[in-house]
Amino acid sequence: MNNLKQIREIYGATQEQVAQAINVNRVTVANWESGTSMASSSNQEKLSIYYGIGPEYFYEKVLDDAAKQVVLETSTRAQELAEKSEGRRVKERDFHKVFESVTFKQAMDQYMFSMKMLLATADSGELDKLKTAALINKKMGARLDAIIKLREQEEDSEEPSLFDLIEKVESGT
Repeated sequence: MNNLKQIREIYGATQEQVAQAINVNRVTVANWESGTSMASSSNQEKLSIYYGIGPEYFYEKVLDDAAKQVVLETSTRAQELAEKSEGRRVKERDFHKVFESVTFKQAMDQYMFSMKMLLATADSGELDKLKTAALINKKMGARLDAIIKLREQEEDSEEPSLFDLIEKVESGT
């Protein structure tokens, strides 16, 4: 299953816009949509942030009406922001800058601070919201575990990693 093209079309973006937002080239996006290659875990997370839905909708889950509606609403908010800012705020350009400039260390530092703040304010949190936060943390941890497992398998293998293969295709070698 591959829903990437359908999601992009629902969102109303071109392959070039998606590529700009997540710092890949248009051919890479086209290859993902055609099934020639598959987006890496980190690129799936970037796409997830861009479209506003979980990465499981790209290759694993049927794109239901609720997910389609979230994609539409995310697109509408991005368009409204661009209009209100008279073009000074364009989602693809803003995302490009963020994904280009934020390092893993910076993201980790921000995550640690956010988690400490969450724990420091937990006494005043509603029980159902605390449970939701714990579930989110558990699911994000499971995604991170999957990425770690894949990276470990790639490092133990004699074959090139997915990242290496994608770089090879993008560079045309």
